[in-house]
Amino acid sequence: MMSSPEKSLDHNWLFFLCREPSPEPSGLPKEYSIEMWKPRSGRFVPTGLPVMPFAVWSAFHYLRVFANRDYALLLIRFCGHLVHRSVITPGYFRFPFMERKDLQIGDTWTHDDHRGKGLATFALRHITRCCGSGRRYWYVVSRDNASSIRVAQKAGFECAGLGKRAPRARLNILGAFVLSNSLHLDAPEPLHE
Repeated sequence: MMSSPEKSLDHNWLFFLCREPSPEPSGLPKEYSIEMWKPRSGRFVPTGLPVMPFAVWSAFHYLRVFANRDYALLLIRFCGHLVHRSVITPGYFRFPFMERKDLQIGDTWTHDDHRGKGLATFALRHITRCCGSGRRYWYVVSRDNASSIRVAQKAGFECAGLGKRAPRARLNILGAFVLSNSLHLDAPEPLHE
């Protein structure tokens, strides 16, 4: 239970966790194609995405800023056009709560015309199955993002706690997500803590 209104305002991020691969995702209609993109020599950014911030994350991969070598993007295209992306990042200074093998799935986006079709849930399930067991998968979301919270829950993620985004040197871009209030994973309604 939160002790004061100020604390509830500070802790406006939910930290979801998946410890085992999610259930097998149902297939996508044939008009959709999926790609697990990883940086490789001469390719810092996937086709159809802007240079920023993806080139920075590729640089983090090559410079070994990330805790492991599993940085990737799951891309879903509809008739060749990008309609969904989920970024898979290993731990680094923005996610100090993560262990070496952990992955964080974030910076997800789905084109407006393809929302409500289960692409984001498919992506989360596919990532946890594709990237292997024996590791934890994190999904950090704003408490007021109801649709993203439903996606995490449908994909088998459980709310592991509340936290905040703490700036570093007064810059949010350098800040960290701080898991500061762990919840009991078996709590019936962790969103009301």
